[in-house]
Amino acid sequence: LSNFLEISAVLIILLKNTLIDYAHSAHIMNCMCVGAGQRVCKAGKGRPCYKLAYFSELRRRLNFVEAELACRRDGGQLLSVESEAEQKIIEQLITELRPTDGDFWIGLRRNHGNEDSSSDCSSQYYWLDGSKSTFRNWHWDEPSCGYEVCVVMYHQPSAPPGLGGLYMFQWNDDNCETKNNFICKYTTVIKSAFLLSVSFFLAINLVYIIIPTIPLILLLLTVTGVCCFKLLVKR
Repeated sequence: LSNFLEISAVLIILLKNTLIDYAHSAHIMNCMCVGAGQRVCKAGKGRPCYKLAYFSELRRRLNFVEAELACRRDGGQLLSVESEAEQKIIEQLITELRPTDGDFWIGLRRNHGNEDSSSDCSSQYYWLDGSKSTFRNWHWDEPSCGYEVCVVMYHQPSAPPGLGGLYMFQWNDDNCETKNNFICKYTTVIKSAFLLSVSFFLAINLVYIIIPTIPLILLLLTVTGVCCFKLLVKR
């Protein structure tokens, strides 16, 4: 009986460790999402949806690359603004959110920065999601070029107006390491691909937990059966 208890204890520990590994994997999957905001579909059925990731605490905001990865993990891309109408939709969403000061990363950038800011770099910008749209909404004195290669949408409601008016919704090139809010965009194609990847992830994890536990469960049942049989024989 003591041997049975020892073997059972070992098997239970192994099974527990397997379940802990699975729970850890599930936790990682749950973290693969943007932590702020809700998806909003303003343009009608079948059109893009948007999520405004706004953080009142500065320490929770992300740099450009981090924001890009966060959107991808959530099944989207950093925002591409393909028309004036879409720009107005985003402005409306931000206005309805009523956030305090804090710019928003969008998915526009160029590859390389340099000290020479005298040349025009506006033609070097491209959308991360592959959009070919040439629509731009630069602040009147932007882009400033130089080392600032990533783009934000201004949102500084408390800032004094400049020559171009309030710093609200115009675009500005910024240092990619600056911590900002960001906006994700979701299309049907991206959403389908994300759901497929999630299904694959869950299937892999299902196999991951079932295969290792089957031998353990069978062994536990076998040991239990043998011990019960011996107890019955002794009686």
